Amino acid sequence: MLIKADTEQEVIDILKHAGYWDDAVFWRPYGDNESNYSIIGNQQARSDAALVEKVVNSVDARLLNECLAKGIDPEGPEAPTSIQSAVARFFEPDLNPTSRTAGRLEEWPDSKRTDVARGITLAATGFGPKDGRPCFSLADSGEGQTPDRFPETFLSLPEKSNKLRIPFVQGKFNMGGTGALRFCGTHNLQLIVSRRNPALVHGKQNPADLQWGFTVVRRQNPIGAVRSSVYTYLAPTGCDHKAGLGGVLRFTAESMPIFPEGRDAFGRLARWGTLIKLYEYSASGYSNTHILRKDGLLARLDLLLPEIALPVRLHECRPQFKGHEGSFETTLSGLTVRLEDDKAENAEPGFPTSSPISAGGERMTVTTYAFKSGRADTYRKNEGIVFTVNGQTHGYLGREFFSRKSVGLSYLADSLLIFVDCSEISGRAREDLFMASRDRLSKNDLYYEIESALEELLKQHDGLRTLKERRRREELESRLGDERPLEDVLESLLKQYPTLSTLFLKGQRATNPFKTDKGGPSESPYNGERYPTFFRFKGKEYGLELARESHINMRCRIAFETDAVNDYFSRNVDRGDFRLHLLANGNRAPVSSYVGPNLQNGVATLSVQLPANCCVGDQLRFLATVSDATRIEPFENRFTVMVKGAVDIKSGGKSSPRSDKKQSGDSPVPAGIALPNIKRVKEAEWEAQKPAFDKYTALRIKHAGVAGDRNETGGTDIYDFFVNVDNLFLKTELKARVAQREVLTARFIYGLVLFGLGLIQEDARSASGPTEENGSGTADGNGSESVEKRVERATRAVAPVLLPMIEALGGLQFEPGVELAGAGEEG
Repeated sequence: MLIKADTEQEVIDILKHAGYWDDAVFWRPYGDNESNYSIIGNQQARSDAALVEKVVNSVDARLLNECLAKGIDPEGPEAPTSIQSAVARFFEPDLNPTSRTAGRLEEWPDSKRTDVARGITLAATGFGPKDGRPCFSLADSGEGQTPDRFPETFLSLPEKSNKLRIPFVQGKFNMGGTGALRFCGTHNLQLIVSRRNPALVHGKQNPADLQWGFTVVRRQNPIGAVRSSVYTYLAPTGCDHKAGLGGVLRFTAESMPIFPEGRDAFGRLARWGTLIKLYEYSASGYSNTHILRKDGLLARLDLLLPEIALPVRLHECRPQFKGHEGSFETTLSGLTVRLEDDKAENAEPGFPTSSPISAGGERMTVTTYAFKSGRADTYRKNEGIVFTVNGQTHGYLGREFFSRKSVGLSYLADSLLIFVDCSEISGRAREDLFMASRDRLSKNDLYYEIESALEELLKQHDGLRTLKERRRREELESRLGDERPLEDVLESLLKQYPTLSTLFLKGQRATNPFKTDKGGPSESPYNGERYPTFFRFKGKEYGLELARESHINMRCRIAFETDAVNDYFSRNVDRGDFRLHLLANGNRAPVSSYVGPNLQNGVATLSVQLPANCCVGDQLRFLATVSDATRIEPFENRFTVMVKGAVDIKSGGKSSPRSDKKQSGDSPVPAGIALPNIKRVKEAEWEAQKPAFDKYTALRIKHAGVAGDRNETGGTDIYDFFVNVDNLFLKTELKARVAQREVLTARFIYGLVLFGLGLIQEDARSASGPTEENGSGTADGNGSESVEKRVERATRAVAPVLLPMIEALGGLQFEPGVELAGAGEEG
């Protein structure tokens, strides 16, 4: 039986026994296009993203079924205008559809989520070898399709849009039917079984309209003159060598066991609906993992469908996994629901926070989650910034984004997860920003504008800056007691090699290396209002106009104060609406590039990019408005910006104090050397590092801020140094020369620190701009390797030879007049 087959070979044997597998006449080209491989093979790059499209199609099918069952044309004027309104209308009949909680899964009790989720299920089966792939079966009680409609629906190509004009579905691009095929085993086998809801079959009936239809999709390898594979599906009905294309197989039954019940993948009957089975699916990273565990499929679907419209029930039905009865099924409700449920336990106080941004004239909403140390991995892997449209992930930036110097949040890189809701952007912008596969970003002008806006948002986020300093203090202060040995070593080195002083920051070593930003948010709980009672410029009475000055090549920053809750601009229900306009000649023009207001515990910061066509001396007048469902009139705040001349961004407009005078006195260490903060990391602490150290790790650095005023664009970057004192190669040397333990350890630490300082200095020089030596600038971001990654990678390579090199070179001696081999030779 095809439904219960769990390997490709079982399917092939069944079809061979029926006489179908080896006879090409029974197989019809997918989409009736023999060149379909070029279309089907150019979709999702990851198996989890492809699987998500199947889930989205099941959600859409359920919404469409409810709409059609009520006699509503999905494309007509009576149809719901959004996904949320459709959920409220069809699944919450006793609730006022205008209620602020209508259509939101986070407002549903667990019992309701479970009950609705039984209409869309995903079951994992399979008995293959130890490294075998699972089979995934998705079933839904959606509208279903008649056998004769299979070619126009399930088996059509992405070039045909079946739901483009339906406003309350996500799957408008016809991607779900084919993206997963390439990840199904060797032959790319997929089973489709479906029956149309009998209540939707009207008029003069074709007897087949009430039957179940089924087919198998496969990939046929190139043969003879055919240069590419072709996807085909089993369509033997009415087919012979003269009749041409046939139809899918069909049968009559009042019900079919397509839903799981407990651990039985096909234990519950359905009178209609659809089952799609993916054989031997390449579930990278979780193929042999219990799908409900932390690193299983559930976590991936949660992240890729953070605001799924309807819940889905997941069942782990593979017998190799053991456990109590309740550990084999659960409900998928989307990551935002889980984050809200777990917020008190896992989120840092004051988070999540929200901020509108505008880039390229496109409005988006950013929600920032900061987790307690070690908790973020519960919700994501390498994802740092997730871009969503209508609750589905369309692409992401890795968490290394937070370690960019332009962001400066290395200490929080493993504790942040940010969502950028792009649901409001225009259709053209969506096409430009996201690949058609909806799992990757396209790097174009809009992408880089959004990237820059996110950098600005995070760099100026008071809550994140305060949290970063607290994390840094916790990680370092226990190790910063007596650093006199380091100063003594550097004093000796700099006495012999004065040029090394150029590697260090200028300025005396601070007794306390941690910032004490009194302007940051308080550690005490903040209790904001769901609907703010005021929103005004910080320190000013409401209604007073603010005057500011801003350099033409820098952003203008404005601070507001309010009593709004931190998620006022990003929450799902009754969110606040911010608008910014430029006023001129009695007209209002929307500002196309701004970041904020970024809400954090009663302070809202706004960063505005001045118009490209403004001139020095211009006075720009702006109007900022804030409104929500409770306000008749919005809060209005007007401010004027006087445009000043451009400044050297690198220096922040301030001359850097320099002195070419020789140091006075007998001190061998140049005055004003700021020593780096160094932490020795032992093996017992490896796992606590994120990512974890191993025996080959030598040195890791973390960006700790910028010397000078935090609001300056320029300044010198500060790094903290983490040295693995249980490095394999150091331990090998220590074992051989026990008596020299302290000397060897010091050589290893300070040698790596000096090596790292040299790489940091070279990175700063390269990032300053193109030169003859370095070609183009290599500032971190835009895909280039960050200096933190470069230092870690380079020191892993140098660690095996560092101590032998210091020992050997220190003992080199040459007689006067004797040249080194090769010195003076040409070539």
